[in-house]
Amino acid sequence: MTSPIRVVLFSEVNSKLGAPFLDMLHGHPLVDLAAVVTSPAGRLCDYFVADAEQVDLEQRGKALGVPVLRPQKINDPAFVRQVRDLAPDYLIVGNFQRILKEELLATPKVTCVNFHPSALPRYAGLAPFYWMVRNGERDGAVTAIEMAPGLDTGAIITQHRTPLTGRETARELRTIQERANVLMLLDLIPQLVSRRFPRIPQDPSERTYFSRPGESDFRLDFAHSTHKVACHIRAGYRSPGAFAEAPGGERVTVLSSDDTVPSDTPLEPVGTVRHFAGGVFVACRDGWLRLLTVERDGIEVPAQAHPALRDRTLLSATALTPA
Repeated sequence: MTSPIRVVLFSEVNSKLGAPFLDMLHGHPLVDLAAVVTSPAGRLCDYFVADAEQVDLEQRGKALGVPVLRPQKINDPAFVRQVRDLAPDYLIVGNFQRILKEELLATPKVTCVNFHPSALPRYAGLAPFYWMVRNGERDGAVTAIEMAPGLDTGAIITQHRTPLTGRETARELRTIQERANVLMLLDLIPQLVSRRFPRIPQDPSERTYFSRPGESDFRLDFAHSTHKVACHIRAGYRSPGAFAEAPGGERVTVLSSDDTVPSDTPLEPVGTVRHFAGGVFVACRDGWLRLLTVERDGIEVPAQAHPALRDRTLLSATALTPA
């Protein structure tokens, strides 16, 4: 009879990935979930704070009878000893945004496995769903790696492809990746139980790394092509949203656009807003981009409803550092 593997799960307290991971690991007949390690009290992962539906791993873990640990310092020697005393075979890490150092990585009997939402070695780092949408990617994947010192550098254990249309918002892509990671974990558990799984070194020459996007990364630049600006808008949806500034400094947060609607009207200087029969358009480097919805008082409304988007308004077109 096959013995269950003993696992400690690491995930953010409000993680939409951690919640199904917790449910699966707790309910799987081949897994003994020893504990879930999550964020300290008062700390939330900003990926999910704007979602209408919220999750709470501490509440969920306690309801299932799983011990919940919320250390202030993840690599503190006392906490490392606490994890080692749980005698895990594996640490499973999914959407946990603190670095596990070597002493903690050495606690399980077999290894530590991290689930990452990109086709590593491409898009290592934070918020890959934002950068993938921003760059118009149409070939996605999720990857499970054996953790090693460094950020997303370990050997690849398995990878699941997620073909994309190139028109997903960052939030939609994040959801696609979460579901794919859950299925990948389900497929991987038998291999973890048998302790037979591949370890394929990443090719460092193919590595790309992106950090967490800052406020300047959400500022639109209409000096780019309509396609690139539309990708930028989809990447920003909806928290905090891609934005431009109208005369006087008023911020206009654009939530959706359509770069497939052509206009025969002669192009004007980038950033110029015009009201045509098809709606509200803004001039980009190579054509007019139709603005569909914007944010007003925290609500998504048609672009026509924003008072700053008057005909012939000139929205700012501040040059950005290329992503």
